[in-house]
Amino acid sequence: MVNDSVLAKEKLSGLTEITSEAISDMTDSQLFSYVQALNVTTAAFPLQKDELVQAFDEKDYATVFQWLQVISSSLSQMHADKLAGECEKHINLNKDLSSVRHVRVKVFLDYFVPTLDLFVSDVHQVLEDLDALEDVDVVVKKDDVCPDSIRMKILTISDLEAKYITQMDDDELCDYVSLLNKFEGEFKSQETGLRGAIKIKHYVFVIQWLTGILETLTKLHATQLANDCKNQIAINKDFNNIRHEKLDVFINYLLSSMAVLSSDIKALKLPKKMFKSGEKSVEVEHIAVEVEILSPGSSPDSKLILIINKMTMFMNSFKNALGDKDHKLVGVSTAESALSYLKTVKPDMFIIDEDLPGTDCYVLIKIIRATGQLAPILFTASKIKKDKMVKYMEAGVADFIMKPITPADVKQKVSKYLH
Repeated sequence: MVNDSVLAKEKLSGLTEITSEAISDMTDSQLFSYVQALNVTTAAFPLQKDELVQAFDEKDYATVFQWLQVISSSLSQMHADKLAGECEKHINLNKDLSSVRHVRVKVFLDYFVPTLDLFVSDVHQVLEDLDALEDVDVVVKKDDVCPDSIRMKILTISDLEAKYITQMDDDELCDYVSLLNKFEGEFKSQETGLRGAIKIKHYVFVIQWLTGILETLTKLHATQLANDCKNQIAINKDFNNIRHEKLDVFINYLLSSMAVLSSDIKALKLPKKMFKSGEKSVEVEHIAVEVEILSPGSSPDSKLILIINKMTMFMNSFKNALGDKDHKLVGVSTAESALSYLKTVKPDMFIIDEDLPGTDCYVLIKIIRATGQLAPILFTASKIKKDKMVKYMEAGVADFIMKPITPADVKQKVSKYLH
């Protein structure tokens, strides 16, 4: 049987614009990150293309070649080397904006834009094929596990108490994942036993089942469900005064809530085995969605700003807004990439966007703070209600930059909190 990673490499290498040698040499974890990068990068292309064409129509050549540079960088990260090379060649031919020939640029764009559209369409088709692989989280192996990525997944389950999960070290997280998998595997037998006991009104067994479930929920840090269970056990200690209908209603509520929790855990596809430190080291490489831009004249002493935003074009927006030598910008497009980067780096500032794929930004901010990162956090959003704003500030956000962003607002907020 063909390995899923082999199948993924075959499909990706079949794209004529992608350099197949770069794909064939990837490890499974690199391939997984690469597929994530393709999703993010191709999602940005339509907007980038529209801005490029509009700038050309307005004969704003400086903006035209800025967008071509952004697109070229994205194509290089995707290993679409031929397209990236053609783009770079045309950029270099037109370095002198005063001598740009409109007709020559038009000829290039008339070729380049449809070719880019076709390439993006082909990439989307391959990504859809990969999503259709049965029981495969794209191409990631079960042992290729990044603890921070697993932690982020678990924190999306609202029934679990986030504060305990964020405080776990990697070894404790390994044990916790085992508990979650055990609960998901044993839930059906617990449901059958408890329903059977309440049906025949065998209240001794009902309370025994509830006591066992209480112990499980407490270990899982499903605090609200555990408290509800604990209260019902206390209320029904006297078997002679149990109100059957009321207890039956509670059990239906409890089992329904546990079924949702079990389903949420199953949907995460948590690894069946996570290795503790000392047993086996597991390293996951994050590639291709990390962009670094140095402002003109920046030095090793420049202030480091980490931008977490799925749209790589925002990097240039912030660069242009700040426009001086005091800043070094590093951008990542996923929460997982950000947490991996933060293992070894402490930025001087964070700029986090509201629209991150598969991420609760509130949880991400809490995790960043829980890992000891104390730098000010700016949050970019289109609209945000007052109560949500307060919630984010309590989690660690210093201020907000409302979209569409303006250079003046960016410069003012960054200066206020960075200097």
